[in-house]
Amino acid sequence: MNIIPRAFVPVLLAQALVCQAGWSVPAAEPNLNSTAADSGVNLSYDGLTLYFSSFRSGNWEIWSSTRSGPGGAWSSPVQETGLGGPDTEDQPCIDVTGLEMLFSSTRAGGAGSSDLWRSTRATPSSPWNTPVPVSELNSSVADSAPSLTADGLEVFFYSTGWGNPSGNNNSLFTATRASTALPFGTPQLVVEFSNSNTHRDCDIAADGLSIVFTEFVSPRLKVLYSERLSRTSPWAPPVVWTEFDTVGASLGVYSFTRSAAGNEALLAAGFPTSAGGQEILSTAFTGLTHAGAAGFGSVMTIYYRDPLNAGQPFALGAALGNTGFALGARIVPLDPDWLLLGTFGTSVPGYTSGWGGVLGAGGEATASLTNLSPAFVGLSFWVGGLTWDNSQPFGVGTIANAFQVQFQ
Repeated sequence: MNIIPRAFVPVLLAQALVCQAGWSVPAAEPNLNSTAADSGVNLSYDGLTLYFSSFRSGNWEIWSSTRSGPGGAWSSPVQETGLGGPDTEDQPCIDVTGLEMLFSSTRAGGAGSSDLWRSTRATPSSPWNTPVPVSELNSSVADSAPSLTADGLEVFFYSTGWGNPSGNNNSLFTATRASTALPFGTPQLVVEFSNSNTHRDCDIAADGLSIVFTEFVSPRLKVLYSERLSRTSPWAPPVVWTEFDTVGASLGVYSFTRSAAGNEALLAAGFPTSAGGQEILSTAFTGLTHAGAAGFGSVMTIYYRDPLNAGQPFALGAALGNTGFALGARIVPLDPDWLLLGTFGTSVPGYTSGWGGVLGAGGEATASLTNLSPAFVGLSFWVGGLTWDNSQPFGVGTIANAFQVQFQ
């Protein structure tokens, strides 16, 4: 669907594009918070259950809450008693099936001061089986904050063991396996993120192509984000999500979890002891997010969210670069090249769908991208988008962020 004649696209881009993507101001979730500390958030893959750790019982234990749909009210939390004990249970991670839970614990039977444990259950409503240590991931010191990819073949976690180069300050490690029926291999340091700082939490995306983690950068914890083009590619240098630099009154953001679409998140931030110490908040992303690899035989789903412009037309486009160019204080996020002219607001048969249309009632749209030709494997380009709005200068409303894609 062509939203506007292509001849006008370069003119509009040159005069009006400025990226307006970003996270909303986090809002407290009163149904989830108690007068004690609440932290270690982990959202299920369907977005309907939140698992987190809480000190409301007088000990760190794992709790859960449910809702009917994204954006809905959370139910009163209940303790996952099958995972509990007299020691600390923290930083839960539910798998894609909802039948397996990884978490951190100081309970007896592990290998170090804090270890990774696993529990399974027969159905999402069944009780949890007795947890067992994930022996292949545990070191003789502290291991914590596990996060799984949706296929269950890669796990990320923090450790002060496994040859950690940062001493008592933990580092991010990863381990892989060929099947969920097999144990993980030996954990490996994620060298791209290795430094002397300490860290609290990590959240790997379902597709394993992006990660969010919290790192102490004096004087507080920061939220950092990185992407990689494939599961075997190196991680890009992490960037600080500055929207969260001032969240919380004490130390900053401890933990962070995203929806499968990547455009909704819950986080736990530090607050005065009188307010519980740590509280859970929610936030949502305006702009483009994505899930899955765009490959020969695989499809990337692209999510565009612009809640203030529901019912307005939108257009996505691809360009070979994102160098852009300055327009006063503004920067064009996509290069106005031949690829942009051929894809802007247009679904290319067999490769793209939903790249132009009208935003739904919630200001949301879903599109897709795939690769039909082995000859294009390895081709890299950038994807961006905008919302049209005749009440704004040049008819352009929100301008989304751009992200890099490599055809697989």
